[in-house]
Amino acid sequence: MYTYTFVYFKSSTFAPGNAKVLFFIMSKQLFFEPYVGNHYKEGIRGKKILVLGASFYCNRVKCPFFASCTSVILKDSSEYDNKCPEYKPAGKQLHLEPSYCVEDAPTTYQRFATYMGKYLGTDDYDTIWEHMAFTNYVQFFLPATNGSFRETSWSDLSERDFAAFTEVVQQLQPDIIIVWGSVINSALKERNPYLVDLKELQETEYYVCHLNVLGVSHPVAVINPYHPSSSAWYSGQAKFDQYFSNLLKLLKL
Repeated sequence: MYTYTFVYFKSSTFAPGNAKVLFFIMSKQLFFEPYVGNHYKEGIRGKKILVLGASFYCNRVKCPFFASCTSVILKDSSEYDNKCPEYKPAGKQLHLEPSYCVEDAPTTYQRFATYMGKYLGTDDYDTIWEHMAFTNYVQFFLPATNGSFRETSWSDLSERDFAAFTEVVQQLQPDIIIVWGSVINSALKERNPYLVDLKELQETEYYVCHLNVLGVSHPVAVINPYHPSSSAWYSGQAKFDQYFSNLLKLLKL
């Protein structure tokens, strides 16, 4: 595993946007390779869209590697990338989980695609996802025991995850990041050293902010709707639609 080294200069009165990254040594922290649709660069109405969830899970509790692969202490599944007894026979690798999730088309992904389809003028699942990129924030598999997939908790997160997030943004250069749910939103919004203006968050009911990420030539918009798997996805959709539509209109390439 490699590391990122960040060096900050901080003004006498700290506020979001005052922290300036003087330099950093970039080395790979990313484990999960993002799914990137063939038409990602074309995007949706000319905007490159990165969808960011929280975590992937493993429920193969009888696997001999389960305890260490899903350890919330070690937080590292990379040793088993090519060893997973479930994936190896099928020629699959753990680090490609983002692509497998999109390909498998679970209900959450279908629900989200149905919403996004109106901006592309199609209801075809594959076509919609071909215009977006996707990954999750946490860089190891969380354990799903007793047949249940628990929510991601603060203790599951680490500095590595933020470094990996930064790496993904630098690699994909998105215009808009859609963050699913609330578990990771604080790390990506109000606590983010790249945050441009906390006031924007407050004025948009904490739906929208912009980031100036080192190595990205343009401000990146972050918008945070309810998770598509939750019932609140529907009740909060009008508000999300309002702010997302504004971003599509206002952002310039």
